[in-house]
Amino acid sequence: MVIGVDLGGTKLLAGVADRNANVLARTSEPTEHGADAPVLKQIPRMILSLLDQCGDCVRLNKVVVGIPSAVSPATGIASLSPHLAIPADRPLADVLSESLPCPVVVENDVNLAAFAEATLGKGRDLGSLAFVAFGTGVGMGLVVGGNLFRGQHGRAGELGLLPLGFNPHETASKARAGLFEDQVDSPAIRSLYGDGTVTVSEIFARSLAGDEEARAVIETAAKSASVGIASVQALFDPALTVLGGGIGSRPEFVKAVRQHMNALLPFEARIEATSLGPDAGMLGAIMLGLTDIAGFGEDGQQEAAL
Repeated sequence: MVIGVDLGGTKLLAGVADRNANVLARTSEPTEHGADAPVLKQIPRMILSLLDQCGDCVRLNKVVVGIPSAVSPATGIASLSPHLAIPADRPLADVLSESLPCPVVVENDVNLAAFAEATLGKGRDLGSLAFVAFGTGVGMGLVVGGNLFRGQHGRAGELGLLPLGFNPHETASKARAGLFEDQVDSPAIRSLYGDGTVTVSEIFARSLAGDEEARAVIETAAKSASVGIASVQALFDPALTVLGGGIGSRPEFVKAVRQHMNALLPFEARIEATSLGPDAGMLGAIMLGLTDIAGFGEDGQQEAAL
């Protein structure tokens, strides 16, 4: 068995799967926030609860946790996580493994969503895929030749930091999260509508109901998003770019992004909404865990490679 966990700013989602990627049980809870990082105790508690649901005969091989942070492949240290209190001086995998009966792997959450889309979703038969999530924040995962592309320090895909704008040298130091992210994340969209207190989901609902101000806000956000996605196309030329997250997965947002892309690039780019919905991060964690243990035999022992 493997367990995949998707740690988000508002929700914690976990699922347990067998070696054939069948999800046998799942659970979700609001993410616990606080100065002493209570989520670090919440994650093991949820995992152990899932194991109890599956019975005593379960052998847990691995836990994979996705977090909204850059994770160094060399040190396992997480960084660039403005929305969650994550230890900056110790690998999160080490912290969590102290309370769990198996190895723990920690990976960027959007990397895992990209891996899920590449192995289970619309990228299964493609050589490359970019997954861009628009929601509370902005992030990107890249899969090339079936493998995650993480970069030297785990910062590949930190799309929110793109130095976009009229004078980025002066404005970068004042950015709330990143110059690009400040234009397209949830707080940015809320600030464009009314008094800034209406939720993003309500703005989308009002847009669909014919509210012209809401429609203009979604159009502005999509136009800003298209600049970042065009940059991805120019730099990496992926076979497919998948949009996900609470904002990016909405069909009307994807349609508007496509339209604005036409003015930025002299070629057509394939852009689609995720086929996996909010489960993408959890499923990617499960698939990465199964990939890592794919060489184990029925008795749990490592099989020799042929």
